[in-house]
Amino acid sequence: MVSKLTNQLIEHFNKGAFGLFIGAGLSQASGLPSWKDLLLSLTSKSKDIGAINDEREKELLTLIDNPDKYLLVAEELRETLAGGFEKYIKEIFDKKYIPSEALLMAMDLNPRFIVTTNYDQLIEQAYITKYSDVPPKFTYKNAATINYKMTNSEFFILKAHGSADDAPSEIILTEKDYRKVLYSEMGYQSVLQAMFSMNNILFLGASLKDPELLLVLRFIHHIFHGGTPDHYAFINQDEISTTEKQRWRKDFNINIITYDPKDNHAELTKIIAELVASKK
Repeated sequence: MVSKLTNQLIEHFNKGAFGLFIGAGLSQASGLPSWKDLLLSLTSKSKDIGAINDEREKELLTLIDNPDKYLLVAEELRETLAGGFEKYIKEIFDKKYIPSEALLMAMDLNPRFIVTTNYDQLIEQAYITKYSDVPPKFTYKNAATINYKMTNSEFFILKAHGSADDAPSEIILTEKDYRKVLYSEMGYQSVLQAMFSMNNILFLGASLKDPELLLVLRFIHHIFHGGTPDHYAFINQDEISTTEKQRWRKDFNINIITYDPKDNHAELTKIIAELVASKK
């Protein structure tokens, strides 16, 4: 395989100030739902319990076809399911899925921290598989502890939008949730600022269609006006155009490295393994 790694990426990786941002793509590889599939499942649950009628279901399904409407639909479904919402989220995410090969390989990158918008426990499971130890993990509510960990260069996992196993009622799912956390929680703002201003971040499993990721990136861009260190993302070549690659670089300072998704994203695993092997 011809190397897709850049000298710049390898240099930054070897400096050690390197964090991982793991998106939904690596969870989907293990069988967890995409954003669209999650909303479809919650819509189906709403219909099954009689919370919506046929006409309402049809309207929601039409909205779900548009990624720009995901957060709007999530807000509506959370209200529709009311007290049952936590139960259904736990049913979907609080299961023992098997981490993908790419996720297991990512543990060998030995990052300073891992931040994820995923609600599942796959990263924790991958870490336990690799190191036979339970990793320290926190949510947006633990800003002071996260800051301490960063100051002392201690590894941690930030479940940026909550964790379905611990407190499904507190997960960040709708745009109202996101804006409250991103713009009202001062401690959490400081944590994100420190992560993105003091470290190079490698995005794995990220997607331009992921509303969670885009909100975080726009927040970071708003703070720094594009003045962050260089970041990197391994992206499925079928999900990004040349123009989009340029915009990621110009708008968010993220350098895109594309890969072929065939054979269950085998090339992604090889690229991660190559980066691991480049460690001096």
